Amino acid sequence: MTLRELQERYHQGERNFDGSDWSRLDLSRIVLEGASLSRTNLFRTDLLLAQLAGANLSYAVACRVNLSGANLTKAVLRATDLYMANLNGAKLDSADLSKAYLRGADLTRAGLSGADLSGANLIEANLYGANMSGANLRGAFLIVANLRGAILTGADLSEANLSGANLAGVNLQDAILTDAILPESDLPAAHRQRAQSTMPPKPPRPAGDLVEEIFGSSF
Repeated sequence: MTLRELQERYHQGERNFDGSDWSRLDLSRIVLEGASLSRTNLFRTDLLLAQLAGANLSYAVACRVNLSGANLTKAVLRATDLYMANLNGAKLDSADLSKAYLRGADLTRAGLSGADLSGANLIEANLYGANMSGANLRGAFLIVANLRGAILTGADLSEANLSGANLAGVNLQDAILTDAILPESDLPAAHRQRAQSTMPPKPPRPAGDLVEEIFGSSF
């Protein structure tokens, strides 16, 4: 499958690409707006500057995918495996990333305003300078995440776990922090709601046999 073949199928009206195997393909700058890519294999696929606004990538395996600068506005990435994905500068405004696996992902200066990241695993993710104003991060796992300079105005961080996260220069104006687990440093005392005394819930793991096949059962 080549970029040209895929683009021709799309221009001819095809929109359902569910379950496709596009691992390691160069699909940079492809236009698949509104397409259904559920459960596709996008392992190490190059989707640099791809146009995927409104696309459905739910449950896709996209470990180490390159989505740098891609447009994923209002896309559905529910429970998508984006382990170590490159989303640098990507547009994810109003996207559904609920329960997505984004551990170690690069979201530097990504646009995430109004996005749904509830229950997402963002452990060790780089969110430097990301715009998450109005985002839903309820119950998200942001342990040791880099949020330096991030914009979280009006975001819902209820029950989120930010243990060890870098919050230097973060904007939390009007953010909801009810029962959130916050680091001891970097934040004014007014933002520390309370210390968490109970064991936090276990962060979500990537789903699907392909992840185990690629990384082994210990992944």
